[in-house]
Amino acid sequence: MKKLSFNVCDFGQYGKFTFPPNSVTTRKAGKKLVVDRLDLPEQKDFKPIIALVNTVCGSCTGKVVYRSFLRHLHPRQVIDVQKENVKAALQWIDDYPEIDVRLVVAGGDGTISNVLETLEQFSRKPPMAVLPLGTGNDLSRVLGWGSGTDGDLNILEYLNDVHAADVQKLDRWNVMIKSKNQFGRRTVITNKKMSNYVSIGVDASVTFGMQTTRKSIPKVLSSRLLNKFLFFSFGTKDVFTRTCKGLHDNISLYLDDKLVELPGIEGIVFLNIQCWGAGVQPWKNADEELPQKIDDEVFEVFAVTSSFHIAQMQVGLASPLFIGQAKKAVVVTKNGSVLPMQCDGEAWMQTRCEFHLTHHGESMMLKKLDLSSTQKTFF
Repeated sequence: MKKLSFNVCDFGQYGKFTFPPNSVTTRKAGKKLVVDRLDLPEQKDFKPIIALVNTVCGSCTGKVVYRSFLRHLHPRQVIDVQKENVKAALQWIDDYPEIDVRLVVAGGDGTISNVLETLEQFSRKPPMAVLPLGTGNDLSRVLGWGSGTDGDLNILEYLNDVHAADVQKLDRWNVMIKSKNQFGRRTVITNKKMSNYVSIGVDASVTFGMQTTRKSIPKVLSSRLLNKFLFFSFGTKDVFTRTCKGLHDNISLYLDDKLVELPGIEGIVFLNIQCWGAGVQPWKNADEELPQKIDDEVFEVFAVTSSFHIAQMQVGLASPLFIGQAKKAVVVTKNGSVLPMQCDGEAWMQTRCEFHLTHHGESMMLKKLDLSSTQKTFF
């Protein structure tokens, strides 16, 4: 009789980032399952990857990506941010500091911001890669993860890239807005966090128009192509309406406590990363003595004169108006004007206010080793 041979499965090329099925014990937390106990596999250079996927992002693309991750990772390593409590799903990260975990966020700028905000509540903040499903995807471009995907990607190759990626610090900024309530009697303070850029004026106006229109369109019809069409439509409309004309007369700008005299502009942008407006690199033609970094606790400030100026920048025919660099900024709006503002892709109409931008801290991101695909433009 032949003796049975027992071979231990090492999961091959998946072993360095996937938990074996029997290594994860779960428990019920309300109606959801959460990780209760982990047994660390004896795998050299083991770095488990947790994928957080916005399944409603990019029309059907989010669902396609979610199913692809499920085919390659342990089910507890794949989180649908639309259905699961992200904080509860990641709680085990603080309980097992010896595990070198890495995160992937598959979604748009809003999804990335929400996950970064959630990680603020953890004592340990694992580094995060991006799988771009949104429209602009500027942070993804800067970190080397590309301008977008339609879901048709090699997940195994992508996971290997995440496993091998370098850790990159990213400045995070606090946006504090002081305004009066509708009766003008009480000061209302709103705080937001910025990782990419915050702006006032024409580009925020276009984003706000897109945002408002998208909410009225069924999600099943939403797509990156539709978002580009909306961007083009609202940008073209503003060429004629010029809703933010004379912005320089309606705001006072202070950089590092110094009043800045502004030229005739329709928009001003405070930039933390190298890309803006879906692939434009506004600072690449700036003075060489003003280098741009994403981890130097300094932001860049530039202005645009119209939506047509933005369109020229999109195709490389114009540069922005360079205002300068600073560690903090204050903008005071005047004349009771209501101005469009946006922070990392979230736009709103802002009544008269004081706007304060100060350094908040750092997040840990993952930068792809091969940066050949980062500079694809919006159109």
